Amino acid sequence: MVDIAAIEEAVGPLCSPFLQRERERGTRVIGFFCSYVPEEVLNMTGWASYRMRATVSTGTEAADSYMGCFNCGYTRHCFELGLKEEYRFIDGFVFASGCDHLRRLYDNWSFYLDPGFVHILDVPHLREDISLEWYADEIRNLHTTLARRLGVPADAESLWEAIKKTNRTRALLRSIDELRRTGQPRLTGREMLAISLFASSTPKHIVNPILEELLGTLASSERTLPRSYRAAVLLVGSHLDDPEFVDLIEETGALVVADSFCCGLRDLADPVPEDLDQDPYAALAARYLDRLSCPRMYADFPRRLGKLLEMARTTGVDGVIVEHLAFCETWGVDSNMLVRSFRANGIPALKLERDYRLSSIGQIRTRVQAFIESMGK
Repeated sequence: MVDIAAIEEAVGPLCSPFLQRERERGTRVIGFFCSYVPEEVLNMTGWASYRMRATVSTGTEAADSYMGCFNCGYTRHCFELGLKEEYRFIDGFVFASGCDHLRRLYDNWSFYLDPGFVHILDVPHLREDISLEWYADEIRNLHTTLARRLGVPADAESLWEAIKKTNRTRALLRSIDELRRTGQPRLTGREMLAISLFASSTPKHIVNPILEELLGTLASSERTLPRSYRAAVLLVGSHLDDPEFVDLIEETGALVVADSFCCGLRDLADPVPEDLDQDPYAALAARYLDRLSCPRMYADFPRRLGKLLEMARTTGVDGVIVEHLAFCETWGVDSNMLVRSFRANGIPALKLERDYRLSSIGQIRTRVQAFIESMGK
């Protein structure tokens, strides 16, 4: 039996014991750096997708000499670990043109690290008919390249199987997520993030049975949370793969009952329609461009705001916390617009700028505590 504590322990190291065992059995791993990379193409038989993170990194001294200190901490810490060969368990890497920082990381990764296989997807910034065709072609090219270079299965039937397997993971995560908003919440935001990270960095054929068992256990138990909470919040923002940051928010008395950030449920919700008569690449393109977008989709702000407002209202949160990494231009702009818009719609909102590695703990704690008090909680 695998419980939440075991899952939290598993996502501590870059390569968990679950992933290491699968590697020893012959499974190969492809790392991806952005949620606009269709991980289904990386989850074909014999392969597993891995959401790149650098939470074990302690500094960026070497990376800063290549990339500069004004790139976001996520890209610099990833490159630091790349220079130290900490990703040796990964067989290939797929990037997306998510932002300028990721593009610079791709340039440095390709030139300095000799990664073997590296590929970048060109992702459109608009959701139009021509954008769907363009993105479908990009995904088809990724699949063809993976098949030619790494031996990934090339047939559409194998791709549909990978889509179904990944969809099952998403369905289970959605069901577990709903247990945060029952009359008696069964898990914290910190725990939900750990579960999400586990699901995005472990082969899906291992993940799905574990999530099924965990869902059954949580749904039937009388589990109570270790702390009492004064307010329920929606956490929105940029790349976040550190459960300790969520724990810092929650220890002030703000329970994260819903989220929409990179590595969280925004990336892992919304299934691909399983219409076997449809072109799988078109189905994938539609899923990734129709889901709740991130700020790289500049013109999509009205739809993004509408979905977040609906999420805040349907989950019954007391307020919204918008977090973003320092030096992130896309989220730096979007966070200001979101906070103003939430407040204009009568929803209290707080913006937190943070480093990739947890720091300024006292300042963050004080600001969240003041936010809770400003809501009268």
